[in-house]
Amino acid sequence: MARSLSKWTKYKLLARSKKIRKALPKTLPFGESAFRFMLDRCGSVYVKPVRGSGGAGVVKVTSGKDGRFVVHHGAKKMPASGAAEAYAIVRRKTGHRSCLVQQTVKLLTVGGRPFDVRVMVQRTGRSHWTATAKLAKIAGPGHIITNVARSGGRVASVKTALRRSGFGERAGSISRRLDRIALAAVRRLHKFYPWINTVGMDLGVDRRGKVWIIEANFKPAKSLFRRLKDKSAYHRIMRYYSRRGK
Repeated sequence: MARSLSKWTKYKLLARSKKIRKALPKTLPFGESAFRFMLDRCGSVYVKPVRGSGGAGVVKVTSGKDGRFVVHHGAKKMPASGAAEAYAIVRRKTGHRSCLVQQTVKLLTVGGRPFDVRVMVQRTGRSHWTATAKLAKIAGPGHIITNVARSGGRVASVKTALRRSGFGERAGSISRRLDRIALAAVRRLHKFYPWINTVGMDLGVDRRGKVWIIEANFKPAKSLFRRLKDKSAYHRIMRYYSRRGK
């Protein structure tokens, strides 16, 4: 039986691994009780559709002073006088879609804009996986999502993004950790989705330097890497595709 490709299914499969679970933000199926619980526990959450990609439909809710909240959707911020109003706003934005509510990871920023890292993990043999390339996706002005097309953001090398975020001295160790976690996650997912050959792992780095798993994309865009000034990463990705006859 084919397994669901939903974010929730992938999350549950990864969470079964004690090693990988440490890198997963706390996540629950979205509903009013889960929404209130997560806000009380985390102070800030993302609500995102179970299906879909590219940051479509993602909403961020942050609790403030005096029981007030801020709902951030796209580049717009909407105030809410309480959790009930915040929930109602989120429901209007998400419609009838099934969603997840997830702990917010306080990502490193470049020029005040959050960024995450896309790590391309590719398979050459039956089970030989390699982290072939990675880049930083920097959110556009005022946006909470790092999807370059949707937010009007830009890409940069991971080394450049880490340096500009103040983590330049730790760039080497963080880069290796990104590869290590991406590979562990993909190998885990491959056990349940044996047909996958290329996975774009979106990972975040928080202000303590901890690496978090955000999302696993089974059909990642290769063209994103063509935006880098140095095209070697793109060519490396394409060599793996050519070896598999794709």
